[in-house]
Amino acid sequence: MAPKFSVVVPCHASRAWLRPCLDSVLAQSFTDFEVIGVDDADPDGSGRILDEYAAVDPRVRVLHLEENVGLGPARNAGLKECRGEYVLFLDADDVYTPGSLAAISRRIDDTDRPDIVMFDYERVFWDGRVLGSQRHDAFAREGAGVFTAAERPIFLTFLEVVWNKAYRREFLTRHGFAFTSGFYEDAPWTYSTMLTAERIATLDRIVVHYRQHRTGGNIHATSGRRQWDIFDQYDRVHAFIQSDPELTGWHRFAFDRSLDHILAVLAKPERIDPDDRAEFFHAAHAFAKRWKPDGYSADRTARGFKRWLLIHDDYATYSTLKLSARMLQVPSPRKTVGKLLRRGKLDPNLVAYAAYGFTQYAGNPRAIYEKAAELAPHLRGVWVVGNEHLAAIPEGVEYVVAGSPAYEKLLGKATYFVSNTNWPADLDKREGQVHLQTQHGTPLKTVGIDLRRTGTDLDLEELMREVDRWDFNLSSNRYSSEIWERTYPAYFEELEYGYPRNDRLLTATLDEVRAIRAGLGYDDSQLVILYAPTAGDGLDPAQLALAAGPNAHVLLPKAPVEDLMLAADVLVSDYSSITFDYANLDRPIVLHVDEDSRQSTYFDVTEFSPGVVARSAGELFATLRSGTFAAPEAAKHRQLFREKFCEFDDGHAAERVVRRVFLGETDVPAIVPLADRTPAPSAYFVHNG
Repeated sequence: MAPKFSVVVPCHASRAWLRPCLDSVLAQSFTDFEVIGVDDADPDGSGRILDEYAAVDPRVRVLHLEENVGLGPARNAGLKECRGEYVLFLDADDVYTPGSLAAISRRIDDTDRPDIVMFDYERVFWDGRVLGSQRHDAFAREGAGVFTAAERPIFLTFLEVVWNKAYRREFLTRHGFAFTSGFYEDAPWTYSTMLTAERIATLDRIVVHYRQHRTGGNIHATSGRRQWDIFDQYDRVHAFIQSDPELTGWHRFAFDRSLDHILAVLAKPERIDPDDRAEFFHAAHAFAKRWKPDGYSADRTARGFKRWLLIHDDYATYSTLKLSARMLQVPSPRKTVGKLLRRGKLDPNLVAYAAYGFTQYAGNPRAIYEKAAELAPHLRGVWVVGNEHLAAIPEGVEYVVAGSPAYEKLLGKATYFVSNTNWPADLDKREGQVHLQTQHGTPLKTVGIDLRRTGTDLDLEELMREVDRWDFNLSSNRYSSEIWERTYPAYFEELEYGYPRNDRLLTATLDEVRAIRAGLGYDDSQLVILYAPTAGDGLDPAQLALAAGPNAHVLLPKAPVEDLMLAADVLVSDYSSITFDYANLDRPIVLHVDEDSRQSTYFDVTEFSPGVVARSAGELFATLRSGTFAAPEAAKHRQLFREKFCEFDDGHAAERVVRRVFLGETDVPAIVPLADRTPAPSAYFVHNG
């Protein structure tokens, strides 16, 4: 039996938001629907996410396109696969509000199956602001019953989008409606369907949360020649109206609406580069000349005057008005002085390194620093360290003290900045400087702008100043990439290279492991447990060792933690990101997570664990005592965990980073498949067979 709804979700470069989108549909109380996910040859893995959902929910079907065709043709491909009585289109970065499909279904039944049901939406901004549609009052005022667009034209003055309506599939099929290629493809579809429909109904309800991105993700932040598509799309609108004598009365309405839309695009510098504004304006004049109704005169309003300027090709007056409306930006004295102090030439071979807020010589920055010394010896790496942490810097490593004159000089001359936390917010990034954010763990606990929902006192403006400096961001798995891109909305290149600090976990030999253990006082016969809870007092290490047997010993984390991971045969942790790193070793992991310790996390790690989960100290001790942490069942869980979270960590991450960021190479070593990797062995398990 055919479902009542088919929801078409086209996907391209949308992985950061696709899961919330699909979750919002699949969690609806009304369940008689199918989801048609269209993978528009997505380069970032959205097709893989669609396949994951289809594997666990039969309502999801996936169509993989062989090449990228664009939003309109991708919707057409999905439309052909629909079986539902009504079709809805949902962009992969938007979401449905709870109960929406049930409300739409009731409205369809109450209005005797109209051709179109139009519903309301809200813009949801990246910073948490929510803004309703400008004409939302029309739903309550004029939305009763069933009508045509001619009877209530107010509903054609809404934003011209396809996703705020449910369409009867037989209506679409009978008239052969299809989307066009290019940007602004919603305009011809909206006019043709709304003007053709004989029965339109409305639903006075917020159904869609229309996501407003800070950067990228949609047409609003896309510049270039694609914006010229708007003229072709509105050519189609006017041609459609002219093709039917019964639509003659819509000519003036559509002409004014199209000019207003074109002027709105022209006013957006993120869409039309100032250097291209004159050319776009003249193209808009040519469009207006093609379609201006006979006897047309512009309204005596500010909007009408702008239309008049387009019609008469008066760019000089338009540009003068644009200039006079621009606010003068006066830089602050502090920033002006800072720029004067740092206006000397950049040193193309100077790299500034920092880790954990100027406190350590460790982590991904350290691994990159050491690999750069091998592959790019012409580079001079200088570490920044706080005055109270000088002991962390090894002999022979060049450094400057944070806040010192040498530090200020470094900030003004370095071309590259590498850190696993953010540099101070007041650092002014100069043109030509390159910032690499290496991160310092897989994000299980809430990060970035998502911290707002946890009650954290987040200075959003400061965070965005810091993130806007990133040119590159490092990721060790696609799960992390989705979160970084969603929670740090800025323009940066995602480097899915793995974490350099984990390279040693894949390249160390048994002899190296034994040497580290010997330095700690352990031989092959001793079971070494690394106990690394996120915070708090935790358990008594002596109790852990006692539970594991007379030959067991417990290590507590300290820098460098990579050596401790290599030495340990078992990890005991909870919500710490060390779990994701340690999984690279393919050694046993036990999670000690009681019911009272649940933190704000992106998923329940106990439901997708890397091994045994102990819900109490007693369960943990029993697990260590019985040895079930090393049983085959635990290994199965660990394998699934490694496939998801150890995706790019293959021992060559640092090399890829150095070649891409410092040497400018794009043909970096390919990721070694998980099955072909040989992690550093456990001395204890080798000894015991």
